[in-house]
Amino acid sequence: MDPPPEIVSRGKTQEVLNYLRQQLEQGRDYIYEAKFLIVGEGGAGKTSLAKKINDEKYEMDSDEASTEGIDVMRWQFEFQPNRPFQVNIWDFGGQEIYHATHQFFLTKRSLYTLVVDTREGSTDLYYWLNIVRLLSNDSPVFIVKNEKQDRTCRINERQLRGEFLGLKEILPTNLKTNRGLDGIKVAIQHYIAALPHVGQPLPKKWVDVRETLEGDVRNYIDLADYYKICAANNFHERYDQLQLSDYLHDLGVCLHFQDDPLLKKLLILKPEWATTAVYKALDTPEVKNNFGRFSRAQLAKIWSNAEYADMQGELLQLMLKFKLCYPIPGTDHEYIAPQLLDVEQPAYAWDDTNNLLLRYHYAFMPKGILTRLIVEMHEFIEAQTLVWKSGVVLTNESAWAEVIELYHKGEIHLRVSGVRPKDLLIVVTHEIDKINASYDRLQVQKLIPCNCSGCNGNPDPHFYQLDKLYERLDNGKPTIECGRPPYEDVPVRGLIDNATQPLPSIQDLPREQWAAALAAKGDTKLIELQKESWPIQTESVQPEIFISFKCGTDSDKIADQIGQVLQNQGVSVRRDCKDLEYKDSIHDFMVELGRGKYVIAVIDDAYLKSENCMFELVEMLAYGNFLNRIFPILLPDAQIYKPIERIQYIQHWEQEIEKFETAMKTVSAANMDGFRDDIDLYTRIRATIAELTTTLKRMNTLKAEDHIKSGFTEILTAIEQQQA
Repeated sequence: MDPPPEIVSRGKTQEVLNYLRQQLEQGRDYIYEAKFLIVGEGGAGKTSLAKKINDEKYEMDSDEASTEGIDVMRWQFEFQPNRPFQVNIWDFGGQEIYHATHQFFLTKRSLYTLVVDTREGSTDLYYWLNIVRLLSNDSPVFIVKNEKQDRTCRINERQLRGEFLGLKEILPTNLKTNRGLDGIKVAIQHYIAALPHVGQPLPKKWVDVRETLEGDVRNYIDLADYYKICAANNFHERYDQLQLSDYLHDLGVCLHFQDDPLLKKLLILKPEWATTAVYKALDTPEVKNNFGRFSRAQLAKIWSNAEYADMQGELLQLMLKFKLCYPIPGTDHEYIAPQLLDVEQPAYAWDDTNNLLLRYHYAFMPKGILTRLIVEMHEFIEAQTLVWKSGVVLTNESAWAEVIELYHKGEIHLRVSGVRPKDLLIVVTHEIDKINASYDRLQVQKLIPCNCSGCNGNPDPHFYQLDKLYERLDNGKPTIECGRPPYEDVPVRGLIDNATQPLPSIQDLPREQWAAALAAKGDTKLIELQKESWPIQTESVQPEIFISFKCGTDSDKIADQIGQVLQNQGVSVRRDCKDLEYKDSIHDFMVELGRGKYVIAVIDDAYLKSENCMFELVEMLAYGNFLNRIFPILLPDAQIYKPIERIQYIQHWEQEIEKFETAMKTVSAANMDGFRDDIDLYTRIRATIAELTTTLKRMNTLKAEDHIKSGFTEILTAIEQQQA
């Protein structure tokens, strides 16, 4: 009569008693079902293995697309006479963008396989075996070596078995020829049938409802439909019904987020339907090229097909629930997916005097900790701009915290400057500690900087493990020696207080919050109240405007004039001829301009024949939303209004390509490095010049002299309207 651990782990006696009551009232039944999760890098053969298990005659397709998110398949084998065993095969996409949802779907009480292939260094065995061990509580796992073309896949089996106790088998196969496939299927049946929950008795009506849900072909049902299904199975108590849906959620059979006001009204019967929709959004080129930034309007297009059209609000809420994105404060329904942020750290000033320092060191660091922190603390990102894939600058407007993830070292580094920096440090570490605590078995050390005379103020001081400092106090050792010359003895209590001293007293909080703070147990409530009192950071109201023009022509004067008008209004203006420093990358600037939100293009005949200018224009077109981002000024010699005139530009680029190709034939292939990119650019220009000139011709661009006479008010007004 022992209840399942999913019920016991909630720590609520009433839930355990309620479960036992239902068993006594309803009698028992059994579910012979379990999850088989296939993980590994993209292209290793995970999907091929899943399909081969289901159908040995499946013909592998070398052009088969990689799994996007998660695919779920069902496979049955005979377990007992007239008692089939259902295996729910979960095929996980291997690309890094999909790692963010591992914590939600790599469940306990499941069987795992890690698929590797013969590509040299293609699979980080230690990452995958560690993530399975961390999230699955040492569920059994075996490695399938997909030996393509019968090339031997060599791994250090003895070392892996010694380090990972859950590793049960290492099985070679060639999925193309089915060599070894029978042995894999036998191993699956053996280990999955031995999982501890298999054959565990459940209340009989739970099994009846589960079987009804299993036979439902819908992707999701609303809560009212779920209640009707329960009632049809003579299962009427509302509390019992919700306890069952909670249990099925914990097992990963369905998704029911009872703590979310919107999602609690929905049971997702096919989790793969939801994950496919989520990653359909994140895999969209327009979103990826915009470094993870997207709008509700874009999602409406991405999810416009009938399968998702009526569930757009719920799917967005699911992305927020999974911490895959956050809303940008001060914008009209715009969001950022932090795992798609730019890898490049932006330039910013930092006062490194008297900084508070702290570090986290992980024995094994799961991916996504920093991006989850970005989501949790997004309201305090400095100007909503100082954030990148591996770092963020947070502020409460009196202090600033720089948080950087050094994944190759398994560390997170914090430094805080400003007024009362400890307030900010405590809140940021509180959020990181919460994320760390969400992993049951994560091994992490909090490192505290030394404050001896040699280390105090040093940007790279000696660090101590916080738990070792507490250990010394517990054993009556009030000091500790610094690990660097001159090896001073340092008071332990002072080290701890520097990094963990409680937030200001209740008297420092607004009076209306005193009662709640006094009633709270511990410091957690004070930390949350402190965080809630900080101002939310919004995007800068002034846009950054690029000016694209051909240097050394009449466009220079117009670019200077409009640049001066914008700068007088406090607007940030970017121009390559004016802004680039010695040795700066012209190519990087042009790519950045092509992605700019507001680009004023001063276009003349020389512009349309310039490879650099046309590269910027082609990049803008490829990046999308071209009409809303370009604000053109056409000079008289830009001949685009008649078809015969536009053809001359097509002819120009065809001639340039022909001259280039002729010249290339005179050079050996060994000396062609770098030139291929140029010919590819010319080809891109040739392919888009007709579309670009036709689009510009159809726009009411006004004459250059009219813009100058009005002080460029039409352009400024158009940008303001676009910004609004």
